Amino acid sequence: MSTVPINRTRQSPLSPDIAKRLPSNLDAERSVLGAILLDNAALPKVFNLLSTADFFLPQNSLLYSTMLALHEDQLPIDLISLTEELGTAGKLEAAGGAAYISSLVDGLARVSNVEYHAHIVKEKARLRGLIHLAQNIQTGALDESGTPEQLLQRAEVSFRELAASAHDENPAVVVGFQSMISRECKPIEYAIEPLLSKRGTGELYGWRGTGKSFVSTDMAVRIAVGVDALWGGHRGAGGHWPVSRPFRQLYVYGEMDESQIQERIREIARMYDANVPTDQQLGLMCMDFQKNWRPKLSSARDRKFIEDKLIGDGYEGIWFDNLSTLWPASQDAEGERDAILADWYTDLNQRGIWVIWLHHAGKSGLQRGGSEKEDMLSFVMRLRRPSNYKPEEQLRVEVELEKTRHKCNQPRMLMPFEIQLTKDAMGKLCWVTRPAQAAQRAAAFEMFKNKMPTMLVAQEVGVSRATAYRWAKDFLENQDPNFHLEPEKD
Repeated sequence: MSTVPINRTRQSPLSPDIAKRLPSNLDAERSVLGAILLDNAALPKVFNLLSTADFFLPQNSLLYSTMLALHEDQLPIDLISLTEELGTAGKLEAAGGAAYISSLVDGLARVSNVEYHAHIVKEKARLRGLIHLAQNIQTGALDESGTPEQLLQRAEVSFRELAASAHDENPAVVVGFQSMISRECKPIEYAIEPLLSKRGTGELYGWRGTGKSFVSTDMAVRIAVGVDALWGGHRGAGGHWPVSRPFRQLYVYGEMDESQIQERIREIARMYDANVPTDQQLGLMCMDFQKNWRPKLSSARDRKFIEDKLIGDGYEGIWFDNLSTLWPASQDAEGERDAILADWYTDLNQRGIWVIWLHHAGKSGLQRGGSEKEDMLSFVMRLRRPSNYKPEEQLRVEVELEKTRHKCNQPRMLMPFEIQLTKDAMGKLCWVTRPAQAAQRAAAFEMFKNKMPTMLVAQEVGVSRATAYRWAKDFLENQDPNFHLEPEKD
């Protein structure tokens, strides 16, 4: 049981004029404490509502804290036990003394109003919280203790904590072990199987210029129309991810202007001829479409604008392209940004909306930010150029899944593979997919270690028998697949 609310920001001192006018109701505080002394059954009626910080007088806060401690230890709460507990701790005088404690029950004939009086105490505490929050915002701005965006982000967190304290009843639900066994649970519905459920969040990242935006826009188009699978068409491992049905999506661009977006979706539309999404199936948002506003995620107000469109228009999934432009943040501020967004994404997931965001890789080629932001992700997908990439190949990347949360009955679907944007004989853009040889080689070597016949290895990893026999020869030379770095061709 928590008795003190989280307070992430230190309170700035109030001016004497404001301090004298802070809202409080001492009679209500005394009534709550006196009711608990008269009947310990009054405490369970209020402890989900009141914390020790809600009492204005320090002695009342100390008394309530001691009552909670006695209750947790399953001890009676009366004048004798309370004064004994405070006296042993050397806090009896700080709590007002024995005479003050005795006076709490004076004039109290019944305890039926304890909940009403507790609501009054809570209301005054929240008003004081607003005053302190306003003072903190003002002091931070005057002292220039951060950028305007940083100050607004801190204020947003404080406002959310204050708003959360308004709930009178504990909303937490517990399901017992045996009940869970027999409970009827809805089956998981996947948007992209096995990567993303209808209530999940994923990340797609890679270096600038690798083609992340084109790849993700193409994926959004195909998910919107409900293709059978994403990134199939090749023999062997990797990709072939089923799409269960068409999903209505909103795609939010942070850095591309409308002419670039138009050129891109025209190219994609030509790839699929008539099988393209309707306006209702796939909505696009970018800065050029707006007036006196642009899509961004750095404030609660802007997120609310996006959320209203998302919910109001019935979208089931949303893409953010990309995090670096929709919410630029310094390295020091990335943790706070990721925490706020993770909370928002989880709220969207709870409402049945899946989220995918794009992000730039760091200089090392790995993810930016701390690994803790991965905790809430259903999948993490990395795009990187193969070691034998040539500039004239333009969009050719290896797709690697660094994290998947859901169980996969076909592990081969999770292996790395390559995608390449090229032109067919008619000059129309098309995708070519193929297994990633490095991953195939590593899988084959594991099978060789398990004494699997070479022909079966070739079938399992999706390569020709000639390649499998070459790899078997390499395996006999050195069992480390990384030893054989030279790319091979079938």
